[in-house]
Amino acid sequence: MNEEQLDSLYQQIAEVVVETIPEEWSKVYLYGEVVQGSQTAYFYYYPERSDKVIYSHEITELYTVSELEYTEKWHRLVERIQELWNTFNDNGQETWTNFTMVFDKQGKFNIDFNYDDLSKIDSHERKTIWKYKHLGIIPKSNSGKKHLEKYLSTLE
Repeated sequence: MNEEQLDSLYQQIAEVVVETIPEEWSKVYLYGEVVQGSQTAYFYYYPERSDKVIYSHEITELYTVSELEYTEKWHRLVERIQELWNTFNDNGQETWTNFTMVFDKQGKFNIDFNYDDLSKIDSHERKTIWKYKHLGIIPKSNSGKKHLEKYLSTLE
């Protein structure tokens, strides 16, 4: 597989995320998923000089960003993620189901691919576990707490 092509796609994905963030930021945690007939993406970022994380889908509520503008950027992000998946698939590589990309303002970058079968875990459970593993966020809802307790019990 062409490393330059992959690097370009990683860069395009990061650029869409950065364009979506309406303020100065220091670090981003992006989740991307592609499974049979469905794909999704969301990210959390830390505003510069803040330890309070912001969820991407709350940007329109917190800032003067229109739903239309945000949705257009989100669709571009999902399209770039689908392109990344297609690149793996077209080059005979094992196709991942999801990934986590972490990058910061200084250009440090890391991406971890996951190949788990996601059909047995609902999206709420996946998101709860991902937020806990990557951001240390403890769920507030009872269902989220149950998902996290179940996950943590598998680690013991």
